[in-house]
Amino acid sequence: MEKLNRTPIIIASVIFAIGLWLTVNLGSDYTTTKDIPIVIENLDRNVSFSKPPPEHIRARLRGEGWKLLGMKLGGDAKYVIDLRNERSTVNIRTTAELAERLRIPSDIEVAELSPSEFVLELEQITEKRIPIEPVLEVTYRDGFNRVGAVSTNPDSVNVRGAGSVLADLQSWKTQPLELHNIRAPVRKSVKLSDSLSQIVSLDQQTTELYFDVQPIAEKTISGMQVEVEGVPANREVVIIPPRMDFIIRGGINQLAAIEDDDFTARVHYRDLLADTSGIVAARIEGPDDVRIVQRSPEQLQYVIRRAQ
Repeated sequence: MEKLNRTPIIIASVIFAIGLWLTVNLGSDYTTTKDIPIVIENLDRNVSFSKPPPEHIRARLRGEGWKLLGMKLGGDAKYVIDLRNERSTVNIRTTAELAERLRIPSDIEVAELSPSEFVLELEQITEKRIPIEPVLEVTYRDGFNRVGAVSTNPDSVNVRGAGSVLADLQSWKTQPLELHNIRAPVRKSVKLSDSLSQIVSLDQQTTELYFDVQPIAEKTISGMQVEVEGVPANREVVIIPPRMDFIIRGGINQLAAIEDDDFTARVHYRDLLADTSGIVAARIEGPDDVRIVQRSPEQLQYVIRRAQ
């Protein structure tokens, strides 16, 4: 005689027992808490929030277990605020007009709402165009680095929102972008930050970011004449030595295009008058995106004398 396989019977019994337990227990009344999303309707297109409205309202609900379980697992419960014809500050008492605002099954009772009240601050919408600010974290392969500034196209964005909000905005950041081991120019589309999406709108959501990356090289600028500015007509200044050398560092293509005439070495007469040591350092000026890594000599001597 074949041995009877009792496994299906045991499984069916367990399922039946659980179902019976749920039927008996979930048929009773229970109390639960649920965060119900706030939905704004009929907001005038010419006004905006000056502060983000709350996203949820917390409700303590009482009802039959099956109904509460259905709400917990999903459902379309929402708290609707109709702002038709509202153009300034609105005080919301959450228990007022509850039948119109709170969209939940009619046989579920509301025991408590939190917060009991809150304020929606509305202002007239204005517009402002502000520059886009890239947010980058970049590492480069050994021997490479960025050359020049990071550019964006477009380089600005039009922002619409409450005047008090826009007054504090000086730039709009992109979402953070991380790049590693970079050894070539970068051109990449990035999204703009959505940090104020509840209270402002943008006329675009992305921008194209670009920056150049080149192998790093060095170049020596030799025999640069040191100029003295602001010398009175009855005085002359002798710089010792009158010329200097310095080494610049930058991208290999960038340095190839740089001429000695792109740099100047200067000291100012008023700095010499304020000095008591007889030694001064020249101020070297040139392209902003190259570094001066060495100068010779580091310091200069000088003599001030009456003009002949």
